[in-house]
Amino acid sequence: MAAHALGSVAATLEELARIGASPDGGVTRTAWSPELFEAYEWLGERMRVLGLEVEVDAAGNLIGRWNAGEGKAVVAGSHLDTVPSGGKLDGALGVVAAVHAVARLQEQGFIPARPVWVTAFMDEEGTRFDASLFGSRAFAGEDVTPLGSRVDTHGTTLAEAMQERGYDIFRAGAANRLGDVHAYLELHIEQGPVLESEGTQIGAVTSIVGFRGYRVRLRGQANHAGTTPMALRRDAFVGAARIAVELRDFARERVGLTANVGKVAVLPGGSNVVPGLVELTVDTRSAVAEGVAELERFVPELIARVASEEGLEAEVEPTSSLQPVALDTGLVAAIEQAAAAEGATSRRLPSGAGHDAMVLGRYVPAAMIFIPSAGGISHSPAEHSSPEEVELGMRVLAATLARVASA
Repeated sequence: MAAHALGSVAATLEELARIGASPDGGVTRTAWSPELFEAYEWLGERMRVLGLEVEVDAAGNLIGRWNAGEGKAVVAGSHLDTVPSGGKLDGALGVVAAVHAVARLQEQGFIPARPVWVTAFMDEEGTRFDASLFGSRAFAGEDVTPLGSRVDTHGTTLAEAMQERGYDIFRAGAANRLGDVHAYLELHIEQGPVLESEGTQIGAVTSIVGFRGYRVRLRGQANHAGTTPMALRRDAFVGAARIAVELRDFARERVGLTANVGKVAVLPGGSNVVPGLVELTVDTRSAVAEGVAELERFVPELIARVASEEGLEAEVEPTSSLQPVALDTGLVAAIEQAAAAEGATSRRLPSGAGHDAMVLGRYVPAAMIFIPSAGGISHSPAEHSSPEEVELGMRVLAATLARVASA
């Protein structure tokens, strides 16, 4: 199939966004959901038309293989899972554009010297089970079995969700293909305002932020809101609110740190009941290892102090932990050369968001290409990049793939 037969990248993304579409214009395809596997099947058919060998591996990663050349493969991709009511581009752009890039190279008569794989990694977002980067970690040979006991908001464990789809978490290790990978490339929207504000068309990503994530449980005493004196309350929500505000203030006072409380569940949940139990998630990030270490010290100390002052019991469960990663300088230069060949302006910049490239980049050469995000908005139905920006990103990816797959 020629590249033009696929239509534009933007048109393919619009079609894909119908799977899991929500009334507000967003997309919801969480890990191991029927919607995600429907998206796999839909995109897998388009890969097969291009002659790719398609499978979903033991960790739920969709892989399409262009079995040309010899040696280790150049892998390009991202993920198809989303946050609740997320945008149409985050993750999906990198996978769809990789399929279009293969079609473009085939139309040009390019014959790679080594195999080219297109991947959609399972559960990059971590929205459902707080198990972010699950698929890329398994693909890289990391042990993901301890994540099997993580639960979603309905009480379903990750292991149970996998079993419902016919997968076994204790066999996820079979997804390890690190030894077959020569390099990894990922196209993504910037999810920030830098490129748009400068009028720059392409970002060559130099590094990816490190992060620490936690699931926190604060237990106080549920009681009548009208009869319990303020001084005698053990209000779990007040504790959670204090933690959120102090985290914000801590991050504001430092350069390059971010902190976020993204999920909060308050029980019993009555308007006239003092909250007795609160569960919340904490996401903290820094571009440098020193910042990550500072956050690692501060967060548990903050939670323990607030819990003590409010008369609460606190449980803190680490859910994610990754150091910042520098991307491959040779691949960064290849992206810049590919952008120049397309007549596009480019600049180097770091990524403040986590990506599958931060897992692969610890083991093999990896790099990322950014295109501008309108208003810097992401993880929202308002997420947008123009069709022209999307198409240019695909062409730069294709040109970079051709350079790397020729070596």
